[in-house]
Amino acid sequence: MKGYGSFCPVAKAAEILTERWTPLVLRELLLGSYHFNQLRRGIPQMSPTLLSKRLQTLEEAGLISRQSGDNGHWEYHPTQAAREAWPVIDAMGYWGHKWARSQLTPNELHAGRLMWNMRRSFDLKHIPCDFVLYIEIADARQRRWWLVVKKEEADLCWNDPGFEVDISLYASLLTLVQIFIGDQPLLRACELGKIEIDGPNHLVKSMPAWFPRSKYAMRRLRAADQSLSQLRTLSSVHFLDYRFPQ
Repeated sequence: MKGYGSFCPVAKAAEILTERWTPLVLRELLLGSYHFNQLRRGIPQMSPTLLSKRLQTLEEAGLISRQSGDNGHWEYHPTQAAREAWPVIDAMGYWGHKWARSQLTPNELHAGRLMWNMRRSFDLKHIPCDFVLYIEIADARQRRWWLVVKKEEADLCWNDPGFEVDISLYASLLTLVQIFIGDQPLLRACELGKIEIDGPNHLVKSMPAWFPRSKYAMRRLRAADQSLSQLRTLSSVHFLDYRFPQ
């Protein structure tokens, strides 16, 4: 690892945290991906060789602990040092969502990475029941995906799990990414015909409450909803003042 040749704490932290791919590896570890294959699913464009190298570097720096799992495979667990780095990684996400927005070029769109992030972004408190969600992405290399959603967790399946599908969704990869990052509300995408949903009425109607979206998008959407609410309140006050002047 190339250093900055400085005693400055910012420089020392940057030597570890800002090496290419390292923030993304830490993000996956801190979000509960402890197995090598899970890390690969969260960062599919990173080669296995480079991932192994970064894990070794993080272990040497004291940010992860490598442990033998029940099945004999290695597990990688974040140490206290890594856990205390979470506010830094999280702040990068919020900052990036606000100030480093992308035009979403084709090389930035990856169905596997999107689905892996969607898997852990369901608002499980608002799902009306357990269900199987089938998603078909027309322009993706792997088009068909299944999500088995329960009150406790959501599992992503690359192959048909054999369960009856309760709700089906058809869209382009770009549309799904736009919904996930908050650039396109789900209902608006439906109104524009960019997404097709088939399923029982109670499940379809409940989708805006539980459909997975990035946590960074949720803050932006809440801020937008708050601003709209304030605008409506202000408009209402002005309307009343106009109708009933003092």
